[in-house]
Amino acid sequence: MALPAASRAAPTQANDMFATAPMPGAVRPMQAGESVLDPRRFLQLVVARNAEIAYAQLQADIAARGLDAESTVYQITSYGGIRHEQRERQRTVEEQLSTLLARVNVLDENVNTLESGVKWRTPSGADMSLSVRHVDRRNNLIATTNGRTLESNASMVLTLRQPLLKGAGRDAVETDLRIAELEFDIGRWQYRQQLMKMGGDALGAYWQLQRAYLAHPIRLKLLDNARDALRDVREREASGRVPPTAESETMVVVSARESDVFKSLQTIAEAEARVRVLLDLPPTDGKWALFDDWSVVRGIDTRTSPDARLASALDAWPAYRVARLRVEQGEYRMRFAKNQTLPQLDVQASYGTNGLAYGQRDAISIASRDRYPDWYVGIGFEVPIGSVTRASAQYEGQALKLRQAELESQNVRNSLMNDLFSRAEAYRLTLQDVDQLNADLGSRTELLTADRNAFRDNLAPRARLLRREADVLESRLRLLEGEARLHTARTLLSISEGSLLTDYGIEVFP
Repeated sequence: MALPAASRAAPTQANDMFATAPMPGAVRPMQAGESVLDPRRFLQLVVARNAEIAYAQLQADIAARGLDAESTVYQITSYGGIRHEQRERQRTVEEQLSTLLARVNVLDENVNTLESGVKWRTPSGADMSLSVRHVDRRNNLIATTNGRTLESNASMVLTLRQPLLKGAGRDAVETDLRIAELEFDIGRWQYRQQLMKMGGDALGAYWQLQRAYLAHPIRLKLLDNARDALRDVREREASGRVPPTAESETMVVVSARESDVFKSLQTIAEAEARVRVLLDLPPTDGKWALFDDWSVVRGIDTRTSPDARLASALDAWPAYRVARLRVEQGEYRMRFAKNQTLPQLDVQASYGTNGLAYGQRDAISIASRDRYPDWYVGIGFEVPIGSVTRASAQYEGQALKLRQAELESQNVRNSLMNDLFSRAEAYRLTLQDVDQLNADLGSRTELLTADRNAFRDNLAPRARLLRREADVLESRLRLLEGEARLHTARTLLSISEGSLLTDYGIEVFP
């Protein structure tokens, strides 16, 4: 989808003095009333449309789903089952002798079992369950003893398995949950990091395109100036005032200027293609009207101390925040691995009630009155044999990974310190360079004005005036290059400061 029509207008001219007849492929001046694509709006469009940013957003969403999954660690689970059994078998001699019905040598039986309950986990690491079981039994033995056909057995049971060493406590139970929470935060910071990376690339492409648009009419003017100089040399050569080689030397300058114009067109095409890629636009999309928004190139707050600026930058620097979150993940994993090195020692307990009757309701009624309890308490243990175990090896590995994460965090911090210092210094020096280029342009413009007056009064030759005009145009090109470097330096500094997104009105978590 292309940008709005007003945003796909041609770029502005650098100055009215460069409004010349366009060459093939030359850009036209922006018309009155056309909208411009300023850096703020451009960066917001990149955030909304860029495929790499959308991919990073999906990664953050995946991490959020992972957190949702691990948040069910204490979720209560219901379970149940129904089973039907049918058997017809011979009774053993022992079975026959142990009952009054010795003459019944075949058991014909049907059993229906219904069981349902809930189970859950506690922060202490205990696994608990509460279940209800109902068994209906029909066979030929029941019918021959008392004339009934059904025997019902109901039971309600509460079971507990509480680890005392290995697997006990929140460090063992909530490790995956805490890691998922940190992974969720990492996903959000990585999304922010991708935004800042693509934002820096996008602004670099914007300044490159702006520089190409503004430089092109200046190069056209330099070409016109070289052609005027060639005509002047030919006139003076015809009158014998310059040697014949002067025309050849001037032709070399004209050829160089023509080459610069075609290179400028190529630069525009490449910069426009880069912008289309960033905005996910088709190759047929048109040109854009750009605006040199100097308000976004703000100065450095010298009132803030370097330490305070570093602390603020670290707080907003995604790579450092991700590194610190990795350290926290390593600490959780190491604590879990340490817990797993402990022996397995569990307390197991169960308490239930039973009810046996010749009817379903009677069996349930008896079981609910707790007249026939059934319980047990026990301890189980499990200890690996040997000096090196799987758990101890995993613990040592996690300790090394934690050390690795801490080293990475320190490295990122040092890298940011150096980047912040070097980019602040680069911005300061580039600002001084732009001031010097502005002063140079002002001086050359004054000389051009003086030569124009002298030429008007027939006190200066036309060749000198043309050289002065070329000097001013080349000074404008140098100033344009300096301004582009200043934009880039400010962008890099704002990335290091962590303020790039807020500077351009982009709100993002956290």
